[in-house]
Amino acid sequence: MRFANERGSSNLQEVVGGVMATDLAGVITAADAAVFRAINSGCSSRLLDPLAILITMMGLGVVQSGACLFLVLSGFIWDRVTLRKAGYAGLVAFAISGVGVQIAKLLWKRPRPLLALFDVRFPDGPLFTQSFPSGHTATAFAVMVAVSICLPRFRYPLLALAVLTGLSRVYLGVHYPLDVVYGAGLGTLLGIVSSRLILNRKPRKPSSVASAEPATQ
Repeated sequence: MRFANERGSSNLQEVVGGVMATDLAGVITAADAAVFRAINSGCSSRLLDPLAILITMMGLGVVQSGACLFLVLSGFIWDRVTLRKAGYAGLVAFAISGVGVQIAKLLWKRPRPLLALFDVRFPDGPLFTQSFPSGHTATAFAVMVAVSICLPRFRYPLLALAVLTGLSRVYLGVHYPLDVVYGAGLGTLLGIVSSRLILNRKPRKPSSVASAEPATQ
């Protein structure tokens, strides 16, 4: 009898836990949709539409990789090691964050807001691929964080640009706020890792043959 009561109590706890988890997921989903509508529809403006489209381009791979290559080239032209390292860190961050986003999209196949909500604005056109996480936001944060660690003087404008890129994805109706938050977290982590990989890399030592001075003149 005692065993039966304990088993029944355990089953009841599992049921209650499952209901609470379901309710919590529902609350989070509802809040996510509410914040999405507040930004996507509540802040809509004909003046902001082209600005958001311009800002969201900062999350494009061609823009990010091009900017990083420009830093590397500038470092060679002006013989600035810091610029070269910033460019290399940004390129590494862009590459690994892109891979991380694709893996996450395969694991969590969340539909775009357009496919789940009926009142979505999409000034830059609709998207129908997986929504979670935001790739633009992840790569933007990864690159900006990596570069800002190497060039701390520019960290505030770089991080502000990354935040604006994430907000633009919600404003343009292609991502939920949680997609952006997760992308920002993932990008920040990978940006820190990328910068450490480059900054902690020891310079190559000159070979003994090249560095040795001739014994006789």
